[in-house]
Amino acid sequence: MTQRGTALVVTLSIIMVLLPLGAYLVLQCRTDLMIQRNFRNEVEAFYVAEAGLDHAVADIPPGQSFDDVLAGPDGIAGTADDGLFPFSEGAAGEFPYAPFHYEVRVTLTANNSLSILSHGTGKDGATKVVGALVSRSPLPFTPAALYVQNNMGRVELGPGTFLLSGLDHRLDDTPEKPSGTAAPVPALGSPDGEAESALRNHLPDELAGRFLGAGGPPSIAVTPPFDVLALALRLADQPQCARFGAVASGESLEFGTPRVPQISLVSGDVEVPGRLVGNGVLVIQGTLHVGGTFDFTGIVIALGGLVFDPSSNVEIAGAFWHGRTEDERLRLLGTGAIMYSSLALAGVDNAFPGLLPHAAVVTGWVEEL
Repeated sequence: MTQRGTALVVTLSIIMVLLPLGAYLVLQCRTDLMIQRNFRNEVEAFYVAEAGLDHAVADIPPGQSFDDVLAGPDGIAGTADDGLFPFSEGAAGEFPYAPFHYEVRVTLTANNSLSILSHGTGKDGATKVVGALVSRSPLPFTPAALYVQNNMGRVELGPGTFLLSGLDHRLDDTPEKPSGTAAPVPALGSPDGEAESALRNHLPDELAGRFLGAGGPPSIAVTPPFDVLALALRLADQPQCARFGAVASGESLEFGTPRVPQISLVSGDVEVPGRLVGNGVLVIQGTLHVGGTFDFTGIVIALGGLVFDPSSNVEIAGAFWHGRTEDERLRLLGTGAIMYSSLALAGVDNAFPGLLPHAAVVTGWVEEL
C-alpha cells in the first residue's frame, strides 16, 4: 500500500469516528435549544398566569361576600358562565399580545374563602396555572379617611389647623397623636387620577403636612371606584334606620351614642351653627354645613356639598365618604380633623353586621402546574 493509500485509510477512519460525534453534538445542540425554548415558553406562560391572578385579585371589589364574583360576567347565579371571573372591563383579551392569554376561574371553599385559578397560555401551547386563596379582611374597608367620588381637586383648606389623617386613631387619640396599630390609609382619596395630579401639583408646601397617612405627606391617592350612593341606599333601607328631615338648629343635636350607635338618614341639608354629636352612621342626602361643633364617631356620608366654616370645630373618627354630586364644594376651613379609625369602623360593623364592605385579602398562593 502506498503512502497515499495509507493516508486515505487514516482519513476515512478519522471521519468515521468524528461523524457520529458530530451528529451527537448537533443533536445535543438542537435538544438544548428546544429545552431552552420550552423553558422560556413555560416561564412566559407562568408570568401571563400570574398577571391574570394579580388582575383578578385587584378587581375584586370590597364587599361582604363573594357572591357577585362567583355569579360570573352576567351577574346571574346559576347560568353557564358561573365561575368565570367577571373582570370589570370585560373578558381579558390577548395579554400582552397574541398568542399570550389568561383565563381566570373562581370557586368557593368550605370556609367561605375564594379560590382563584389563573390559566396562562403562551407560545407553542405552553400553559401554566397559578392559584390564590382570598378571604375578606376582618376590618371594614374605607378607601381613605376622606373619600371623594367627585373632583378631589376642589378640596380647600383654610388658615385654620384642619387635618386629614389616614393614620389609625384610637377613639381617645388627638388628631396629632394617633396610636392605632392598623395599616394607614390615604388621608384623601378619589378615583379621579387627573384631579389627584392637579391637586398634588398645586398644593402649597405649607398645606402638604396637613394630609397625613399612607404614602404621605401629602397623603393623596388615586383609589379604586367606590359606589357611595349604593352603600348609602343600602344603609337607608335598614329597618333600624332613624329618619329625619332637613336639620337646621342652633341647639345641641345627638345622632346615636357610644352605647347605642345609630344609623341616621337626613333627607335634606344639615346646618350646624350649634353642636352636633353622634355615633354610628350618618347619611346626609344634602349639604353638610358646620359653623359650630361637629363631633362624630363612625361613618359620615354626604351626598351634597361639604362646608366647614372658619368658626367650626369638626372631629370625625372613622371615615367620611363624599358621594357624587353636582355640589362639589369641599371647604374645610375650620379646626379639627377627619381621622381614620379602625376601632370606630369596627364598632359600626359590630353594631350593624353585614352592611359595611370588607376588602379582599390574599391568604395563600400556589403554582398548580
